[in-house]
Amino acid sequence: MILRLLPILLAFTSLGFGATAEPVVKVVNFSAKWCPLCRVLDPRIEDAVEGFSVQGVVLVKIDMTDLDRSNDQEREAIIARLQAVAASHGAAYLWNWYGGHAGIVVIIAADNGEPLTCLTRALSQREIEDRIQESLVLASKVRPGRRRPNGTDCPAPMNTGSSSKAD
Repeated sequence: MILRLLPILLAFTSLGFGATAEPVVKVVNFSAKWCPLCRVLDPRIEDAVEGFSVQGVVLVKIDMTDLDRSNDQEREAIIARLQAVAASHGAAYLWNWYGGHAGIVVIIAADNGEPLTCLTRALSQREIEDRIQESLVLASKVRPGRRRPNGTDCPAPMNTGSSSKAD
């Protein structure tokens, strides 16, 4: 019985309906346990992303929790690790913009790291799901460089290019 279903299951999976679909968008979450905004936003994001995981949405957590409680040497090691996580997901530029700050969530295209939209604590879970759906459409149907949703509300880059410990 299983052997007869195997070709059907393989075809189903190859169409992108399997649990291991390639990422289409990444939800990059700069978070920390001490962050009051994050305590509101993180559960909504996790629940929303879970509903889209089969469609190629992955959550990338950049956890800033230990940055404030570390000495300089530990802090530098933590920053290097977090920068590597961001870079491994095509989002190194996001660290340059927002690294060291919590409560910022950016949805990016998985193919080139292009920012699609941002999420804030003011959004309900349903609104977050709508933004994820819009990002999926943009990332899969619109040419790179043209993926600009209406009124993206990402905050302006916070780092101005001056050297700091978080750069």
